[in-house]
Amino acid sequence: MLWKWCVAIVGAIAILCACVVGFVWSRYEEPPITGAEILALTPYDSAEEITERWFREWADGHKGWKVPFSYRLKHAELKSMDSLSDGYVEVHYQVEIPGWSRRVVSNLELIGTDEKNLYEGQWVLKWQGGAELWKIEEVMTPVQYQIRSEEFQKEREEPQTTHFAYDPGKQAAYYAKDQTLYVTYDGGEHFIEVPGAYEQVFQTPNGTYDEYLGDNHYLIGEELTAFVGYSGNQVKLIYSLDQGKNWRTSKIYDGYRAKTFLSKTEKFCYATFAVDRTGGSDYYGTFRSRDLENWEFVSSPQEVLPNVSCVWWRDDNTGYYAREDGTFYLTVDGGASYENFDLPQNEDIQKKLGFNPYDTLEEMYQEDGVVYMVIGQGSDGDYAENGKLWRAIFQSTDGMNFVFEKEMLEEIMEAG
Repeated sequence: MLWKWCVAIVGAIAILCACVVGFVWSRYEEPPITGAEILALTPYDSAEEITERWFREWADGHKGWKVPFSYRLKHAELKSMDSLSDGYVEVHYQVEIPGWSRRVVSNLELIGTDEKNLYEGQWVLKWQGGAELWKIEEVMTPVQYQIRSEEFQKEREEPQTTHFAYDPGKQAAYYAKDQTLYVTYDGGEHFIEVPGAYEQVFQTPNGTYDEYLGDNHYLIGEELTAFVGYSGNQVKLIYSLDQGKNWRTSKIYDGYRAKTFLSKTEKFCYATFAVDRTGGSDYYGTFRSRDLENWEFVSSPQEVLPNVSCVWWRDDNTGYYAREDGTFYLTVDGGASYENFDLPQNEDIQKKLGFNPYDTLEEMYQEDGVVYMVIGQGSDGDYAENGKLWRAIFQSTDGMNFVFEKEMLEEIMEAG
């Protein structure tokens, strides 16, 4: 019986301790940052000295059994301080947390490191100093401080647009100037405005403007001139059937601003664009239309294909799809099935360089019955000359077997 009484007593003590700890934790108040005050030791205390003393008090307020695990620190160390303008001080610190609590990471907005249970934090503090008392008026992240800077605001107010020069070598081409999109059918002798299309076509996901469109991204011809535009999440075709005399729009589907691809075959117009976005990747779907008003979904190599670099339909049966990682697909039955192929390579180039720089299909087109494939170097390319990247051109008479034709420098001409 004695042991039962001992167990009961121990249990009661444990319950009492838990109640005491729970009560203490419920009354815990995290040391404030904004509004925190520190007494000056001398009239000559600097903002750095005040910050160092305040940080020690803040860190001590997160240690010990009276602090809930969701706010408790085992160790805190001030790593660096930088005085900024107008009384701001940038602070970087490092803390060690108890291994059994992760909520403290989110509660204190800590940043992970490569070491277990070791985290970093950073602030920009705005001090109001006096001879006797210092007070924190504001606290923010370094990024928030930079956004508020005069230099950032000035840059933000300036137009963020990437301009590209008009290519006079093309009879049928587009041209962007003064936030207006134009097309020409006579090599630049006359330009026709595409009304209201500039923002819809050239705006990027981050709100800037990029005026470059690759050859597979638009259509300019006697029978059809077309661009893909966006109104919010609505994707639409902006098009003309009479060389720019009249313009129409047609809703295709909902999507996200990213690369778009257009192809025109005998029966259909094909539009490919991002229909989903997750985990830093864009996922593409293809739609086609006979009358440019009613659109139907076309099966892709996957239900939705991630990070597409090129899509081109040669005819109503033959379609080419490529991803940024070099994956390449071909359908010869209108999208009912797809076969995975390796991108063509040139052995002489590999021997000369010791590697193959060409791994991303960028463009496809057809001239006089010959299909051409333009393969670039992707985002990590560095095989260049005079600041321009080399690209490889391959050709095929049957649209399936490609042979190397030549290397050429990219022709994109950026303008100021």
